[in-house]
This record gives sequence, structure tokens and C-alpha cells, in this order.
Amino acid sequence: MTKQMMVLVALILYIVFRSVFVEPNSLEVTKYEIEDNLMQGIRIVFLSDFHLKKHDYKRLDKIVMLTNKQQPDLVLMGGDFANGHNYKNTMDMNIAAQKLNLINAPLYTVLGNHDWWANGNEITSILKSNGISVLSNSAVRTIVKRRYVDIVGIEDLTTRQPNVERAFARTRTPRIAITHNPDIYYDIMEEVSIILAGHTHGGQFILPFTPPLFVPSKFGSEFASGLITNTHNKMIITRGLGTSVLPVRLNCKPEIVVVDFVKKGSAKNTQKR
Repeated sequence: MTKQMMVLVALILYIVFRSVFVEPNSLEVTKYEIEDNLMQGIRIVFLSDFHLKKHDYKRLDKIVMLTNKQQPDLVLMGGDFANGHNYKNTMDMNIAAQKLNLINAPLYTVLGNHDWWANGNEITSILKSNGISVLSNSAVRTIVKRRYVDIVGIEDLTTRQPNVERAFARTRTPRIAITHNPDIYYDIMEEVSIILAGHTHGGQFILPFTPPLFVPSKFGSEFASGLITNTHNKMIITRGLGTSVLPVRLNCKPEIVVVDFVKKGSAKNTQKR
């Protein structure tokens, strides 16, 4: 075997090891500062794309622990609790919901395409029975630090029928919108403090010095992850927490997203791509 071949084999083995055993089990915190006077002083955590395998208890415990460490005022979730298309391969959702309820903040979520492929109605019922609000083209008004905030949830674009007009009916600013699929971004004309989305996994597998090989968005790598500012509304797309299709990640670690709302003109960390 030539020296060049040995180097190539070693590189392949390194990539395989890192993408299978290291990065999928990592967990980063990505922080954003969003300027919004109405929401100033409020901190939210956004979690999405859990893809909880049957015995993913330790991974979920780690997510809950790290979320609590951020001391959020609200925790919003973008769905895809289910692992793959088969509900039988997913963690018992009652156990998952009980673990999520160890988070020291109110919980609001939408469902993702994998949830609906698995059994969206049952997942919705279990989450609600455990006190987790599930939004489906609907909104809820909550009080955060003595201020009213409307949380708007839009149905998944792939498996359901998003209805932005219905979701925003009878809401008012300040508003936060949650949607599993970021491709709904340009349909949201109402003013929001932030739009939160998942689904793309950040591309999940990114070779060095190249864009993601595959991003499940009609906007391609532009909507892989990060802060989007293409309209009057800002959107944050998370890389998510789990893996889909293949249990690998490369140069695309799972993340918990933290959003701090600050006074206009004072943002220092916008995490632009």
C-alpha cells in the first residue's frame, strides 16, 4: 500500500469514526441576540428534530439538563420527536414527555413530518396529556416576565396544510412563530419577533470546504441553518438534535438554540452565517 493510499484510508476511517460516534453524540449551545424592545430581557430556548430512538434516555436527559442550564423563560420546540417513519422505533412518548417536563419553563411545540408519518394524533394526545401545548395553525397567549407574548404554531409543510392566516388570527405583537419546515418563511407577512424552524438538520453531513450535500428545502443550502434575514422578519433555523435517514453527522453538531431579546441597537451576537 502506497503512502498516499494509507493517508486516504486513515482519512476515511477518521471521517467515519467522527461522523458516526463523535458528532451525533455531541451537543452545542448556539446563542443569538435579537433586537426587540417589546421582548427585551426575555430568553427562550428552541429545540427541534429530536428523533428519539427507543432507548435514547441518556441523550434526552442531556438535552433537558443543558436546557435547564440556560435558565430559559420559555422553551419552544419544532417537532420531529419520532424516529423515522415507524412509531415502534420511537421512545415511549409518555416517558419522553415526562422527561421534557423536567425542563423548568413552559413548553410549546409544533409537530414535524416524522411525527405525522409515525402517528401524529397519538403524539399530540400524549404531549397534551402531559401538559405540553401543541400548536397546529393556532396560537396561545402567555405571560412572560409580566408581559403578554403570543406563541404562533404553523402546521408542517410536508405532511399537513399550513394556514398562516388562521394561525395568526386574533394575535398581536409581540409574537413568536414556530414552524417545523422553514420553507414557509416567505408566506409569513405578519410582524413577528422571531420565526423558529428546524427540519433541515443543517444538512447533517458536510464535507470540509463544501456546502451541505443535501438540505431538505427548496431553497437549498441557503436554508440549511442559522439566521435568515431576507424579509422584514428574522428566522432562525436550527441544526436540530438528532439524525434522520442515516445516523451520522459531520461538521454539523446537534445544537440547542438560545435566543436573548435585547434592546434595539445593543445586539452583539447575531450568529449570522
